[in-house]
Amino acid sequence: MTKDDKRKLTAQIDVWPPNAAFAADWNSLLEQTSFASAFDHLEWIEIGVGQFTKDAKILPCRFLDQEGTLACMGIFRMTEESGKILPRTVVRTIEFNSQRITPFIGADQQTTAEAIVALHEAINKPVDSFDFFKLDPQGGTLEKLSSILEAKAVPHSLEVFNEQPYFPLVGTWVEYLSDRTQGHRKRIRRYTRKLWEKYPDYHFTRYQSKTDFTEESFSSVMEEILALFDASWQAEALAEENALEDLKSFYQQVATVFLEKGLLDLCTLHCDHTLIAFELNLVYHGSVHMLFGAYNRDYADWSPGNAILSEIIQDSYKKEYEKIEFGGEYLDYKKLWTKSMAPSYHLRVHGNTLRAKIKKIIDR
Repeated sequence: MTKDDKRKLTAQIDVWPPNAAFAADWNSLLEQTSFASAFDHLEWIEIGVGQFTKDAKILPCRFLDQEGTLACMGIFRMTEESGKILPRTVVRTIEFNSQRITPFIGADQQTTAEAIVALHEAINKPVDSFDFFKLDPQGGTLEKLSSILEAKAVPHSLEVFNEQPYFPLVGTWVEYLSDRTQGHRKRIRRYTRKLWEKYPDYHFTRYQSKTDFTEESFSSVMEEILALFDASWQAEALAEENALEDLKSFYQQVATVFLEKGLLDLCTLHCDHTLIAFELNLVYHGSVHMLFGAYNRDYADWSPGNAILSEIIQDSYKKEYEKIEFGGEYLDYKKLWTKSMAPSYHLRVHGNTLRAKIKKIIDR
């Protein structure tokens, strides 16, 4: 074994929930991570784990170099997944929606590759695979990560997991419309104009800080949007799966915590003295991440979902944001607004079980 082949990082698995020292290290590295998003914030992960993965084994990891200096961090979960014959033991990323993530923070791809090797060696039980889902392409550098892993003789695969639409806020709203066909322009303008003409009390509101909640309290706005969600078709589907209350509780907590962090973007559309649509988003580093929304089915003929999206896009141009991320699971009507797509990736590193070794041979 040459010097370059030796492990350069050591993984230390910490306790969960994270203590103050882990949180401080995480927040410090997050500021140094080039492709970090709102979903790399420790609070997002903590809320999701508490709501959706209560019984999972969570692995908060520090990765230290040979001098003991912190190089990068990550949080993963160990789970049992059903296999064709026997269950599989998997260490995987933590993700609660369709947005792209960066599983290792504070790391370039060389460091990430070394951290993957260190994580592989730190788990003291047989693992079939290490699965990193919904990875951000990180400016196209994931291919470099794959090359580094290959050079380290780490068997793995890197595939597109899904494609996620986004709206690039390039130029101005007027220029965006000018690039559309005449029929498309009329259709887009009609979404808001018809509602405004019919209902003089039509108004769009965007809450992003505590001071935006002037006449209404934060709690009353949240009660209103959750009541609308309860009457939506999405809620009907979730209720059948017994998942409705968990999802609502998750976004209630996200809204509360991220309002304090200054990253909440809560948009509402009212007319006829009624809430007809809402979108709960996060804004981070110039990107609007759309997460959770619904429209009033009594006003479906007026396309309230498109109306509020039009308002969000126009206001985001004014605020000089860079893009609006629609996410991977989105309603079909959003396809009308953009053809821009960004891939997310699934990186699988084979484990150390007999089944994993056989899989390595098959994949060669």
